[in-house]
Amino acid sequence: MKKLILPVLLVGNMCFGQTLNYEQTKDLTVTSNYSNGDTLTTYYLKDGSEIKVGTKLKFGSPLNANTRFTRLFFGELSLGKSLLIAPEQLGDVYSGEEVVVTAIKVQHTKMTKNSQVQINLFVQNPSAPKLARNRTIVDLEMAIETKEVVNPNAAMTKEQAIAKLKEAKDLVDLGIMNQVEFDQLKEKLTPIIMQKN
Repeated sequence: MKKLILPVLLVGNMCFGQTLNYEQTKDLTVTSNYSNGDTLTTYYLKDGSEIKVGTKLKFGSPLNANTRFTRLFFGELSLGKSLLIAPEQLGDVYSGEEVVVTAIKVQHTKMTKNSQVQINLFVQNPSAPKLARNRTIVDLEMAIETKEVVNPNAAMTKEQAIAKLKEAKDLVDLGIMNQVEFDQLKEKLTPIIMQKN
C-alpha cells in the first residue's frame, strides 16, 4: 500500500493546475499554488469559452485608435526577458492577423504568489516567416475586452442571440428563410436567451 501512495501523489501533482478558469484567477487560495510562467493546458475565459493549445484567435484593432497594440508583442515574452529588454508592441498593420495558441502561461499581477493571476498566451502566425512567427498576448481577458484580440469561438451572449433570432424572424417574413429553419434556430438560441445573468 505504501508503494502506491508515492506514485499517486506524484501523478496528482503533475495533473494539478493544468486547467484554470476566470473565477479561479481571482481566487488567492488557487493562485497561490502557481508560479510565474507555469503552463496550462486549458483556460476557460470569463464568457465560458475554452482556450487551449491549437486554438485559433484573430487580432482586432489597437485600443483607442493608437497605431500600436497595448497587449500584443513580438516574440515570446517572459518577466525576465521584459526586464532586460523593452518588449516591442505590434503595430496596427497586424490588425486582422490570424494566430494559433502555442502556450498558455500564468503571470501574477503583483510580485508575490499571494496575488491574482492573468493569463498570457504565446501565439504564432503560421504563415509568417519562421523567425517572425512568435507573438505574446499579455492579459488575455483584457485583450479580448478591449477588442485587441477577437475569439472567433466565443460563446454567444444573450444580446447576440436575441439579435440573431430577430434577424431570422425578419428573414422568415421576407421569405428568405423557411419556418422549419427558424424553429431549429429558435430551439438552439432559446437556452442562451433564457440564461440568467
